Amino acid sequence: MAGGERMELRIGVIGTGDVARKNYLPNLHDPEAGIILQAVCDRVPQRAEIAARDFGGQKVYTDAALMLEREELDVVFVLTPLLTHAPIVRQVLQAGVHCYSEKPLTLSRQEADELAELAERNGVLLLCAPILPLYPSTQFLRELIRQGAIGKVTFARAHSSHGGPDRGTFYTDTGNYLRAETAGPWAPLYDMGVYALTLLTFVLGSVQRVFAFADIAIAERRIEKVTEPGFVPYTLRVTTCDNGVVLLDFGNGCFACVDASYCLPYRRSPTYEFFGSHGALVTDLWRDEFWLISEVAEFQHPEGWHQVMVPMERRWEQRPKWGRLIADHLRHCLATGEQSPIHVRCARHVVEVMEKALLAVETGSVQEVTSRLDS
Repeated sequence: MAGGERMELRIGVIGTGDVARKNYLPNLHDPEAGIILQAVCDRVPQRAEIAARDFGGQKVYTDAALMLEREELDVVFVLTPLLTHAPIVRQVLQAGVHCYSEKPLTLSRQEADELAELAERNGVLLLCAPILPLYPSTQFLRELIRQGAIGKVTFARAHSSHGGPDRGTFYTDTGNYLRAETAGPWAPLYDMGVYALTLLTFVLGSVQRVFAFADIAIAERRIEKVTEPGFVPYTLRVTTCDNGVVLLDFGNGCFACVDASYCLPYRRSPTYEFFGSHGALVTDLWRDEFWLISEVAEFQHPEGWHQVMVPMERRWEQRPKWGRLIADHLRHCLATGEQSPIHVRCARHVVEVMEKALLAVETGSVQEVTSRLDS
């Protein structure tokens, strides 16, 4: 790694709940590598104190504005609940600090544009989840497609769903993902569908038109698998759409379908499927499984369908944890000036696709997407 990429990075984290503790904080403090967890902030004092104790945080705050005023930070990770990111990100950017935001950055293209302009005006980077484009296995997938392994891509299908947060033990309070006031009008789109939309646009380019269906399929859910001390199971009425599908038009006869649902507890199909004029490629990225059938000479195999082996250094299992991967990526971008594939200019396109998908549900009509990704 070049000397500039070894610059010390002083990190602040806002939001120390489930996602922060399980995906980010475990490797955000590594002084030998020049990564310092300078401060953690959470509106619940005990939660912030425990995070600092467990993960090496140097200072503890319950007020983000105060943390930004007092600490000299290089980057702030905004890891708060679904609908709270945009105003906090705005605070960080106004303080002239680089920022990484969990998904969704916001629910509107206009607000995403405003944040992008603010970051540019203040000379800081705004990077956004999901971070799938940073993974070598995702880049390997895009290379296969762009090398023409299946010819012209005509259709893609992506599964970006599960059975609902009430079925798992990852979350502290799964009910927050099933209420419109805390999770928006179509929670699984913002929580899960955003992964597939990010990957598909990274691989296939800009979406031009959107149509979608969404509704409440399971009106009542029992919240009983949370494992935090003192938790009491309860039943709630679902107020966010928990089941939906998005149809995408990439132009030039290329279409895709993405499910965004909390009603798919079981499946056997692969995560992503790509169909082309001269073959097909299916993959389960999480297992590093790529299966290909191709009529293209350099990709043909005598048995037809065959497994493409992902190089060891590019496998999903070799990926760094989220926190360290983002920290190293930020240092690389700052040192080299390279454009990041998770820059807000990319994320805002996905934000608009989700916004237009919801508008399609409300109006029953196809929606034009006006933003475009850089080629």
